[in-house]
Amino acid sequence: MNEPDQYLLDLQERERPTLDNFVVGANAEAVSVLREVAAGCGPTFVYLYGPKGAGLTHLLRSLVPEESFRVPLFSPYVPLYTVDDVDDLDPGWALQLLSLQNAVRNSPGMHLVCAGRQPANQLLQLPEVVRSRLAWGLCYAIKPLDDEEQLAELKRQAAHRGIDLTPDMLHWIGVNLPRDMRTLTCVLDEADRLGLLKQRRVTLPLLREAVMNLDERRRAAGAD
Repeated sequence: MNEPDQYLLDLQERERPTLDNFVVGANAEAVSVLREVAAGCGPTFVYLYGPKGAGLTHLLRSLVPEESFRVPLFSPYVPLYTVDDVDDLDPGWALQLLSLQNAVRNSPGMHLVCAGRQPANQLLQLPEVVRSRLAWGLCYAIKPLDDEEQLAELKRQAAHRGIDLTPDMLHWIGVNLPRDMRTLTCVLDEADRLGLLKQRRVTLPLLREAVMNLDERRRAAGAD
Protein backbone atom coordinates (compact mmCIF):
# COMPACT_ATOMS: atom_id res chain seq x y z
CA MET A 1 0.00 0.00 0.00
CA ASN A 2 1.35 3.41 -0.91
CA GLU A 3 2.10 5.80 1.92
CA PRO A 4 0.05 9.02 1.84
CA ASP A 5 1.71 12.08 0.35
CA GLN A 6 2.59 13.98 3.54
CA TYR A 7 3.11 17.21 1.64
CA LEU A 8 -0.38 16.86 0.15
CA LEU A 9 -1.84 16.19 3.61
CA ASP A 10 -0.07 19.27 4.96
CA LEU A 11 -1.27 21.25 1.93
CA GLN A 12 -4.87 20.22 2.54
CA GLU A 13 -4.51 21.27 6.17
CA ARG A 14 -3.16 24.69 5.16
CA GLU A 15 -6.07 25.16 2.74
CA ARG A 16 -8.56 25.09 5.61
CA PRO A 17 -9.67 28.62 6.47
CA THR A 18 -8.38 29.89 9.80
CA LEU A 19 -8.01 33.32 11.35
CA ASP A 20 -4.25 32.80 11.20
CA ASN A 21 -4.12 32.30 7.43
CA PHE A 22 -6.49 35.19 6.68
CA VAL A 23 -4.47 38.11 5.29
CA VAL A 24 -5.63 40.91 7.56
CA GLY A 25 -4.83 44.04 5.52
CA ALA A 26 -7.02 46.88 6.78
CA ASN A 27 -9.26 44.54 8.81
CA ALA A 28 -7.24 44.20 12.01
CA GLU A 29 -10.02 45.33 14.37
CA ALA A 30 -12.61 42.97 12.87
CA VAL A 31 -10.25 39.99 13.04
CA SER A 32 -9.35 40.84 16.63
CA VAL A 33 -13.04 40.81 17.57
CA LEU A 34 -13.53 37.47 15.80
CA ARG A 35 -10.66 36.02 17.82
CA GLU A 36 -12.52 37.06 20.96
CA VAL A 37 -15.69 35.43 19.69
CA ALA A 38 -13.80 32.23 18.85
CA ALA A 39 -12.50 32.19 22.42
CA GLY A 40 -16.05 32.38 23.76
CA CYS A 41 -16.09 36.05 24.72
CA GLY A 42 -16.59 39.34 22.88
CA PRO A 43 -19.88 40.62 21.44
CA THR A 44 -22.96 38.43 21.11
CA PHE A 45 -23.62 39.62 17.55
CA VAL A 46 -21.17 40.51 14.76
CA TYR A 47 -22.14 41.45 11.21
CA LEU A 48 -19.52 41.51 8.43
CA TYR A 49 -20.11 42.88 4.95
CA GLY A 50 -18.05 43.43 1.85
CA PRO A 51 -17.62 42.56 -1.84
CA LYS A 52 -16.97 39.12 -3.25
CA GLY A 53 -13.32 38.20 -2.70
CA ALA A 54 -12.99 40.16 0.53
CA GLY A 55 -12.78 36.93 2.54
CA LEU A 56 -16.15 36.87 4.32
CA THR A 57 -16.68 33.13 3.85
CA HIS A 58 -13.09 32.48 4.93
CA LEU A 59 -13.71 34.35 8.18
CA LEU A 60 -16.97 32.54 8.93
CA ARG A 61 -15.50 29.11 8.19
CA SER A 62 -12.59 29.98 10.44
CA LEU A 63 -15.14 30.12 13.27
CA VAL A 64 -17.45 27.27 12.23
CA PRO A 65 -15.91 25.06 9.52
CA GLU A 66 -19.21 23.66 8.25
CA GLU A 67 -22.88 24.23 8.95
CA SER A 68 -25.54 21.55 8.36
CA PHE A 69 -28.19 24.03 7.25
CA ARG A 70 -28.35 27.30 5.31
CA VAL A 71 -29.30 28.85 8.66
CA PRO A 72 -28.45 26.59 11.62
CA LEU A 73 -31.00 25.49 14.18
CA PHE A 74 -30.44 26.74 17.71
CA SER A 75 -29.19 24.32 20.35
CA PRO A 76 -28.42 25.17 23.99
CA TYR A 77 -25.25 23.08 23.60
CA VAL A 78 -23.80 25.01 20.65
CA PRO A 79 -22.27 28.37 21.65
CA LEU A 80 -21.34 29.80 18.23
CA TYR A 81 -23.26 30.15 14.97
CA THR A 82 -22.48 31.64 11.57
CA VAL A 83 -24.75 32.58 8.65
CA ASP A 84 -23.19 33.51 5.31
CA ASP A 85 -24.73 35.43 2.39
CA VAL A 86 -27.66 36.79 4.37
CA ASP A 87 -28.60 38.94 1.37
CA ASP A 88 -29.50 35.74 -0.52
CA LEU A 89 -31.87 34.30 2.12
CA ASP A 90 -35.38 33.53 0.91
CA PRO A 91 -38.35 34.38 3.20
CA GLY A 92 -38.30 30.98 4.91
CA TRP A 93 -34.62 31.14 5.77
CA ALA A 94 -35.01 34.77 6.83
CA LEU A 95 -37.59 33.68 9.41
CA GLN A 96 -35.21 30.94 10.57
CA LEU A 97 -32.51 33.59 11.01
CA LEU A 98 -34.90 35.72 13.06
CA SER A 99 -35.60 32.74 15.31
CA LEU A 100 -31.87 32.11 15.71
CA GLN A 101 -31.18 35.78 16.47
CA ASN A 102 -33.81 35.80 19.21
CA ALA A 103 -32.61 32.53 20.74
CA VAL A 104 -28.96 33.65 20.79
CA ARG A 105 -29.89 36.99 22.34
CA ASN A 106 -31.82 35.26 25.13
CA SER A 107 -29.07 32.72 25.90
CA PRO A 108 -26.02 34.05 27.79
CA GLY A 109 -22.68 33.02 26.34
CA MET A 110 -23.97 32.45 22.80
CA HIS A 111 -22.59 34.18 19.69
CA LEU A 112 -23.84 34.74 16.14
CA VAL A 113 -21.68 36.03 13.28
CA CYS A 114 -23.39 36.86 9.98
CA ALA A 115 -22.04 38.08 6.65
CA GLY A 116 -23.49 39.76 3.57
CA ARG A 117 -22.58 42.01 0.69
CA GLN A 118 -24.15 45.23 2.01
CA PRO A 119 -24.57 47.11 5.30
CA ALA A 120 -27.45 45.73 7.37
CA ASN A 121 -29.73 48.72 6.75
CA GLN A 122 -29.42 48.24 2.97
CA LEU A 123 -30.59 44.60 2.94
CA LEU A 124 -34.07 45.61 1.85
CA GLN A 125 -34.96 42.09 0.71
CA LEU A 126 -34.90 40.99 4.37
CA PRO A 127 -37.64 41.80 6.89
CA GLU A 128 -36.96 45.00 8.81
CA VAL A 129 -36.87 43.10 12.10
CA VAL A 130 -34.06 40.86 10.79
CA ARG A 131 -32.10 43.88 9.52
CA SER A 132 -32.38 45.60 12.89
CA ARG A 133 -31.12 42.52 14.71
CA LEU A 134 -28.16 42.21 12.35
CA ALA A 135 -27.16 45.68 13.57
CA TRP A 136 -27.60 44.84 17.26
CA GLY A 137 -23.90 44.13 17.72
CA LEU A 138 -20.70 45.22 16.01
CA CYS A 139 -20.68 45.75 12.24
CA TYR A 140 -17.53 45.76 10.12
CA ALA A 141 -16.92 46.50 6.46
CA ILE A 142 -14.35 43.90 5.38
CA LYS A 143 -12.02 45.49 2.86
CA PRO A 144 -10.20 43.44 0.20
CA LEU A 145 -6.48 43.90 -0.19
CA ASP A 146 -5.68 46.60 -2.70
CA ASP A 147 -3.51 45.70 -5.69
CA GLU A 148 -0.31 46.86 -4.02
CA GLU A 149 -1.02 44.94 -0.79
CA GLN A 150 -1.99 41.83 -2.72
CA LEU A 151 1.12 41.92 -4.89
CA ALA A 152 3.37 42.42 -1.86
CA GLU A 153 1.71 39.51 -0.01
CA LEU A 154 1.89 37.25 -3.05
CA LYS A 155 5.60 37.97 -3.53
CA ARG A 156 6.24 37.42 0.19
CA GLN A 157 4.51 34.04 0.15
CA ALA A 158 6.26 32.99 -3.05
CA ALA A 159 9.69 33.97 -1.70
CA HIS A 160 8.96 31.99 1.48
CA ARG A 161 8.49 28.92 -0.72
CA GLY A 162 11.59 29.65 -2.79
CA ILE A 163 9.53 30.64 -5.84
CA ASP A 164 10.67 33.51 -8.05
CA LEU A 165 7.58 35.15 -9.53
CA THR A 166 8.74 36.50 -12.89
CA PRO A 167 6.86 39.30 -14.69
CA ASP A 168 5.22 36.82 -17.10
CA MET A 169 4.05 34.68 -14.15
CA LEU A 170 2.61 37.71 -12.38
CA HIS A 171 0.86 38.82 -15.57
CA TRP A 172 -0.65 35.35 -16.08
CA ILE A 173 -1.83 35.24 -12.46
CA GLY A 174 -3.41 38.69 -12.79
CA VAL A 175 -5.27 37.73 -15.96
CA ASN A 176 -6.35 34.17 -15.11
CA LEU A 177 -6.80 33.78 -11.35
CA PRO A 178 -9.32 35.21 -8.88
CA ARG A 179 -8.02 38.12 -6.83
CA ASP A 180 -8.39 36.54 -3.44
CA MET A 181 -5.41 35.50 -1.36
CA ARG A 182 -6.75 32.12 -0.31
CA THR A 183 -6.96 30.97 -3.94
CA LEU A 184 -3.55 32.42 -4.75
CA THR A 185 -2.01 30.79 -1.69
CA CYS A 186 -3.45 27.41 -2.71
CA VAL A 187 -1.92 27.82 -6.16
CA LEU A 188 1.50 28.65 -4.73
CA ASP A 189 1.31 25.64 -2.41
CA GLU A 190 0.40 23.29 -5.25
CA ALA A 191 3.12 24.73 -7.51
CA ASP A 192 5.63 24.28 -4.68
CA ARG A 193 4.51 20.66 -4.22
CA LEU A 194 4.85 19.93 -7.94
CA GLY A 195 8.27 21.56 -8.08
CA LEU A 196 9.51 19.37 -5.23
CA LEU A 197 7.91 16.25 -6.68
CA LYS A 198 9.37 16.78 -10.16
CA GLN A 199 12.62 18.35 -8.97
CA ARG A 200 11.90 21.37 -11.16
CA ARG A 201 12.01 25.09 -10.65
CA VAL A 202 8.56 26.68 -10.51
CA THR A 203 8.01 28.38 -13.87
CA LEU A 204 4.88 29.49 -15.73
CA PRO A 205 4.14 26.00 -17.20
CA LEU A 206 4.36 24.45 -13.73
CA LEU A 207 2.15 27.20 -12.34
CA ARG A 208 -0.47 26.40 -15.01
CA GLU A 209 -0.22 22.71 -14.15
CA ALA A 210 -0.78 23.55 -10.48
CA VAL A 211 -3.99 25.41 -11.34
CA MET A 212 -5.23 22.47 -13.46
CA ASN A 213 -4.50 20.05 -10.61
CA LEU A 214 -6.46 22.17 -8.14
CA ASP A 215 -9.39 22.45 -10.55
CA GLU A 216 -9.43 18.66 -11.04
CA ARG A 217 -9.26 18.09 -7.28
CA ARG A 218 -12.17 20.43 -6.64
CA ARG A 219 -14.28 18.79 -9.38
CA ALA A 220 -13.51 15.33 -7.96
CA ALA A 221 -14.46 16.49 -4.47
CA GLY A 222 -17.72 17.95 -5.79
CA ALA A 223 -18.57 14.67 -7.49
CA ASP A 224 -18.21 12.63 -4.28
